[in-house]
Parts: sequence; C-alpha cells; structure tokens
Amino acid sequence: MTPNDAIVYALTGGGQLVRRFVEDLKPEEFLHRPSPNANCVAWVVGHLALSDRNALKRLGASLPELPAGFEHRFSRDEGCPQAKEFGDVSNLLSIFEDHRRRLIEAVRSATPEQLDRPVDPPHPRFKTPGEFATFMGLHSAMHAGQITLIRRSLGKPPII
Repeated sequence: MTPNDAIVYALTGGGQLVRRFVEDLKPEEFLHRPSPNANCVAWVVGHLALSDRNALKRLGASLPELPAGFEHRFSRDEGCPQAKEFGDVSNLLSIFEDHRRRLIEAVRSATPEQLDRPVDPPHPRFKTPGEFATFMGLHSAMHAGQITLIRRSLGKPPII
C-alpha cells in the first residue's frame, strides 16, 4: 500500500459514511437541528464539500462550478445563513460527492513531492497537502457522527 492508497482509503470510507447517513433523508430533514445552535445535515454536507474544495486547491486540482452563493451559505463565518435560509438542499449530496471524487482522483495521481510539499498558507492541523487530504477523511467521519445524532433526534434508526 502506498501513501496515496492509504489516503484514498480514508477519503473513501469517510465519504461512504456521509452518503449512508444522508441518502434516506427528506429535504426538510436536512434542515433539522437537534438543538437551537447545533449544525443541521445541510450545513454539514455543504461544509464538507467546501473543505474538500479547499484540499483540492492545495493540490492544484481543477474545481467544479458551485451554485451562486454556495460558499457563503455553508461557511463558518459570523452572519452566514442559517438552516431556514439554505434554500433547495436536494443537490448537496451530489456536490459533496463530486468534490470527494475529484479529491480522491487528485490524491491517486499525486506524486510524493506534491503530497509532501508545505501547504501555503500554513495551517495548524496539517503541514502538507497529503496530511490535509488525510484529515479530510477524518473530518468527514467526524461530521458523519454528528449526522447520526441528527438522525436519532428525527426518530431514524441507527445505520451502523
């Protein structure tokens, strides 16, 4: 197994968890918050797509077009839209999956030098694009855990 293979494994597993936990949700369930300040599934999936997009930029990969306002809608910035303002959420999973697929392809084809160069600008959690891509697998798995809590608050059965 190469470092690229290990990173792809983490990205694939994290992406599969997200898909499994959201594929049966109705659009209105994507907007449900288990408590007033908790994330909703829509924000989590949009945020994961933007995170993968950031990793793609660091790897120098091509980026797909996003719907107008997407980056602001799913940002972590103060004053960004809230769940009731997200609009149509039916395309969120496909946007996340497109970014995840592109990230996996970029990692598969990356050279050791591409994965191991310093990230610019520096980041406190990862020093290289390879570490960043590995973190995206962990990051999506962590957020999948949030989705399981949202599912349970909706009365949905556990999946795993």
